[in-house]
Amino acid sequence: MNKRGVAVLVYFMLGVVFFLVGLALSQPLNEIIGGDDVMGSNGLDCANESISNQDKANCKGVEIIHPVYIAVIFGLAGILLTKILT
Repeated sequence: MNKRGVAVLVYFMLGVVFFLVGLALSQPLNEIIGGDDVMGSNGLDCANESISNQDKANCKGVEIIHPVYIAVIFGLAGILLTKILT
C-alpha cells in the first residue's frame, strides 16, 4: 500500500473516531448543562427576569456550549472524512 492509501485509511479512522466521540459525549454534556442544577433555580436561575446583566450573559454562554460543541466535533469529523475524497 502506498503513502496515499495509508493516509486515506488514517484520515478515515480519525474521522470516525471524532464522529463517535461527538455522539458519545453529546448526551452527557446535555445532561450536565441542561439539568436543573445549572439552569434552574438552584443554579443560574435563568428563568428569572430580574437577574443582572452578568448573569444573563452567563446563561447565554452556558446555553450555547452544547450546539457549539456538536458543531466543532462534527465539523472536525467532516473535515477529516472529506480529506479522504480529495
